[in-house]
Order: sequence, then C-alpha cells, then structure tokens
Amino acid sequence: MAFLNSAAAELSRNANEQDAASSAVRGPVFPPSSAGVYVWKPDPLHLQGKSAAQIKNWSAELTERERQHFIRDHPVEAGNTNGIPFDTRVEANRINAQNRIDWLNQNDPEPLFNPLLMDAGYPQRFTAQHEAWEKRQSYLQKVVDGDIKLAGYDPGRNSIVEMIGDFDSGTTTGVTYVPGTLTNEASFYGGGLQDVPRYLVESDGTGGTVAFVYKGSEFPDGNYGEAFLVEAKSDHFVADKSPALRDFQAAVDLEKPASALTAAMGHSWGFRLIAGSENDGARYDKVIALSGAAMPPGWNPNQGTEYSTFTYPDGLLTAELSGVVGENYPMKEPAFDKHVYAPPGGFEWSDGLSFENHSLIATTGPDNEKALEDVDKEIRGR
Repeated sequence: MAFLNSAAAELSRNANEQDAASSAVRGPVFPPSSAGVYVWKPDPLHLQGKSAAQIKNWSAELTERERQHFIRDHPVEAGNTNGIPFDTRVEANRINAQNRIDWLNQNDPEPLFNPLLMDAGYPQRFTAQHEAWEKRQSYLQKVVDGDIKLAGYDPGRNSIVEMIGDFDSGTTTGVTYVPGTLTNEASFYGGGLQDVPRYLVESDGTGGTVAFVYKGSEFPDGNYGEAFLVEAKSDHFVADKSPALRDFQAAVDLEKPASALTAAMGHSWGFRLIAGSENDGARYDKVIALSGAAMPPGWNPNQGTEYSTFTYPDGLLTAELSGVVGENYPMKEPAFDKHVYAPPGGFEWSDGLSFENHSLIATTGPDNEKALEDVDKEIRGR
C-alpha cells in the first residue's frame, strides 16, 4: 500500500511539472474543477507580451479542440492577431462577418421605400441607398459562406484584409496590394478594388500566387479636401499607420515557404504606406508603385529589394513635378525602374491634369492591358 501511495505521489508530481512547463509556453491554466481536473482554454490574455513568432509557436501547441474553442470564443483576436495561422484567421473572420451582419441588421437595417417622402430626388436616393446596402450584405454573406476569404476583419479598427488565392506550402509568390486614398470597407464590396491582385493570382498558371488586399488601418478617406490635401500629404498620418502594415507583413513572412518571393504593390497613397512600412523595418523582395505617391521622409531603398514604378501622365505626377505633394517620389528616385505609358488615344496636353489616368493604372480593362502585362512580368521575374 505504501508503494502504491508513493507511486501515485510521483505521478502527481510529474503531472504538475508537465503542466507548469506547458503553462510557460501556452499560458496559465484555469483553477481545478470540483473533480480536481485542470481545465486549460486558450485566451487572449495568453497572447499579451508575445511577439508574432511566439504567438505562432503558441498556436502550434493548441489541439484542434482548443483551436476551435479559441475561434468560437474569441473570433476577433483569432481573426486579427499577427502570428495566428492565416487559415485560422480566415475561419475566425467568417464568424466576425456573421456577427457584423447581425449587428447591422439591428443598427442599419435594409432601407424601406417610404411613399410619403416623394421629393424630386427621393427615388434616386433610395435606389442608391438600397444598392449600397445590398452590396454590403452580399459581400459579408460571401465571407460567411467561404466564397471570400478575409485575413483580417475588425471594423472597430477600420481593418479589412482580403486574401485571394491559397496561402500554403505551394505558395511561390505573396503579393501585398495596398490601394490608395479614399479606400474604406465599402470599397471592397463591389470587387473592383481587387481586380489587379486577382489578375495577378489568376495569371499564375501554377496556382502559386496569393494576394492580400490590405487595409489594416484607417486610410485617408474623409471628405475630398481632408483626404487629399491633409491626410494623404501628412507625414504624421502615414507614420502612424505604417507600423500596422509592417507587422502584418511580418506575419506573412513567418508563414510563407522559405523560397517564396514577396512583393508589395501600392496604388497612389497605398505606395506611400508601403514606403512607410519600409522605414519601420518591413522588407520585400520587390516593391512596385502604381502611380505612387511620394515616399515619407527618411526613406531609402533597401539593399536586395527591386523597385519599379508604372504610371500614365496624370495629376499626381504633375503635382509631384511641381513640388506640391512631396519631393522624393518614384519617378524621381534613381532606385526605381521606370515605366510610363501613353494614355488611351495618345498623349494630350490635358493628361498632366488627369485623375482618370491616375485610376487607370489600377484597373484591368483593355486600356491598361500593356501595363498589367509588364507588372506581371516584373513580379514573375526572379
């Protein structure tokens, strides 16, 4: 009997030591139940103070049951924490999208036509409001159904990141695409914002390209005057937002295959944010500006990174040449391989003021076909 008691004590001591070792990696355990059995559940508190690499290791220690508990109980953290595997983030953001739909149904329900409001412009206003509501609901429902994958979704932090393609052991190219000024969550609903990154994914016949359409923070998206003349030009604004992109890219780098190439592509102010993330320590194999805005102060090209810029004559380029919106811009910087294209119909004097050309470079229509082909070659070249 003494032998059995001694053996039981030894087993209990070993179990406690193993629990303590596990807790050092995974986080504290919950108090024992009435049956004397320790119950451990993953909790956001376990992530505090950990780097993305440590969070990745923490996540790898979870059983499938624990992972599902974490997704179900803490979908915001599971869907938006750098270091959590991207397949888990996508799964959690399906829950976040459903929660958003439920909240919107209570706080911003479907617009109903009111026949008592029959001023001259009401039918058009109602139609526009209803179309906007339908686009939003359709987009979020596609996320819930798994037809759209979100690698980040936290409306409270102005964050939405769509993932196009598969991010797995077969990935050979990872593109982080950052759109420009006036981008908000609603910009994602129609699908046009994703046209260029989707083109890059679909043009890769091997299926090895994944693209992240990134809006991980607030962008310059107020009224036109505030967005273009204040926020987009502000060095403080971009410096405040760029660390979030740096940290997101670090999570991509943690998970990508070692041989996979990374490319950052930014349109307009989106390129300025990419350059800001480089100031903060982000590294990419290739950086591509699509009519890119000026780099923030202190920017210098990184050794080993290939830089290129693609543009039409447009209002931004004219403003840059005039010194109105920054001095250090891609078409002036020697590190960039420069590509300038003739607008549809040939060069006209008015092209230097055109904002249609500024948008054209980020589209997939026939008028931009040559530029897109060159962008694709730039990304594929090794």
